[in-house]
Amino acid sequence: MRLFSTNRDVWRRRAEAFSGSRTGLVLLALIAFADSSVLPVLPDLLLVPMLLIRPERSLLLCTVCVVASSAGALVGYGIGHFAWTAVGQTLVEIYGQADNFRRYQNLVEDWGVWIIIAKSFTPIPFKFIAIAAGVASMNLMTFTVAAVLGRLLHFAIVAALVRLLGSRLLQLIERYHRWFVAVGLLSAAIIGIAWSFR
Repeated sequence: MRLFSTNRDVWRRRAEAFSGSRTGLVLLALIAFADSSVLPVLPDLLLVPMLLIRPERSLLLCTVCVVASSAGALVGYGIGHFAWTAVGQTLVEIYGQADNFRRYQNLVEDWGVWIIIAKSFTPIPFKFIAIAAGVASMNLMTFTVAAVLGRLLHFAIVAALVRLLGSRLLQLIERYHRWFVAVGLLSAAIIGIAWSFR
């Protein structure tokens, strides 16, 4: 079994093995941390099956994700602010986001806190927004509060959807992934427009 697999059955078997163990919590935390800082590994791929298998641990699982993901976001911010030339630029290029990154930076400069929070509803990897916030020298305290709030919203929404839809959520994500992306981007645009007219 490969370590990084996109096969849903593989992740479900892993989630079953990890859902009740300390090792599972550590792995979930590492994935959430890496997703917000350096690696394109979504914690949702492990979190959703773990929530389905152990719904009584929803609060603990989501708290682990929020804390680890927020810590990862701070590392991403640090990469952008202190190590853009040495690390950040290379990282962005490796993931093929060099063309989009300037847009992310403009979004952070124009919308600040709101784009960090709105990112929770979009498919843009959080690491790129965190790095862009560092490059833009966004106020660190403001970024931290926005990142924690955004991550909290993201994982609370995931947990609520799992509770409402159960195992159908995995099937819906797989089937309507492009629609979720479109709705997420539209939601972020609406929040941005509403903020500009306040």
